[in-house]
Amino acid sequence: KLRRKTAMGVFKTLGVLAVIGGVLIAVFPPPDVLKGLSSNHDHSPLEVQAIMTGFCLSPVIGMLLNERPEIETTGGDFKFEEDGDIENDDYAQASIYAILYAMYKNTPNLISNYGVKYQFTFNTWGITPVDGEGQPPRESVYAFPEKDPQRHGKQAYASLVTQPPAMEYKKKLGDTPLKIVEIGCGTAAGANVITREVHPTAQYLALDMQQAAINTCNEIHATEDNPGLTCQVVPNGVGNGGNKAPVADSSVDFVVISETHIADIQIGDLEKEIFSEIKRILKPGGLFLWGNAIPTRVWAEADVVLPSMGFELVNSYNHTKGGKECGASVARERAQAKARGGQMTRRCGTWCSPY
Repeated sequence: KLRRKTAMGVFKTLGVLAVIGGVLIAVFPPPDVLKGLSSNHDHSPLEVQAIMTGFCLSPVIGMLLNERPEIETTGGDFKFEEDGDIENDDYAQASIYAILYAMYKNTPNLISNYGVKYQFTFNTWGITPVDGEGQPPRESVYAFPEKDPQRHGKQAYASLVTQPPAMEYKKKLGDTPLKIVEIGCGTAAGANVITREVHPTAQYLALDMQQAAINTCNEIHATEDNPGLTCQVVPNGVGNGGNKAPVADSSVDFVVISETHIADIQIGDLEKEIFSEIKRILKPGGLFLWGNAIPTRVWAEADVVLPSMGFELVNSYNHTKGGKECGASVARERAQAKARGGQMTRRCGTWCSPY
């Protein structure tokens, strides 16, 4: 009887708490995670919990689960309930990345499949050295240890700035340090690899619109022992609404874009604004080093737009043509991503509850 009364008491308490929580959310609704968050704010762990609780209890999930023929699907035939896919029209880039980078920042101790502790900082595409037509020579690709949980992202960045044209350019500079600007750096994890291991004498300015991402950079990457790296927020992002990069005209050797959330559907006005800024800050003969996992048709658009703006293609690799070896790399990363996602969501209990 005592056990039964205790259980009933627990259920009553939970019920009261649920009612109180529902009332609080109804009276003080948290911001819409898809469109209502500011990229200029670094959300605390408590704020992340509140925002995600509100999201899980809101009607937004029901909306996403419903078939909506009026919404044009992009990027493939995926469904929210099966793949977690959210259409571009359903979210604002600044908002969705505000919550993602806050989650990454507040989950510093993940465990890889190999038992390696790490902080997830590479929210980017990744590659693995492979042989095949159109691939860089395997010996020219930076290879990181197999047990490094973020090796694919590191390899993507390192390979981007060590392509033959980049190395030839650097050789001509002699002892003069490279000046590099990255647009959409995220946590600057890639910039950290470049300034510590690949081009350690470079002067690297990493720019992003997300305050949480830049705070992570300044806490763990742009530290006293890595003086070549500087991280800076550009509110609303470079190119957005005519925003300028905080860099002088014709002053930069390399501009890097690696898996920034642009050109995922087409080369539109925002992309052209960004390209224009890149053209402005590059030295004559400087290199725009762009690596992205985007549709082939968008690359075809870029092949037309960029030359019309004064760029000349000097090198290109298609890392998706790596055959079975590339497929095996994707499978390994999918397993790692699943484990990573589980560890992150365990810190936000509402996500573990059935809808």
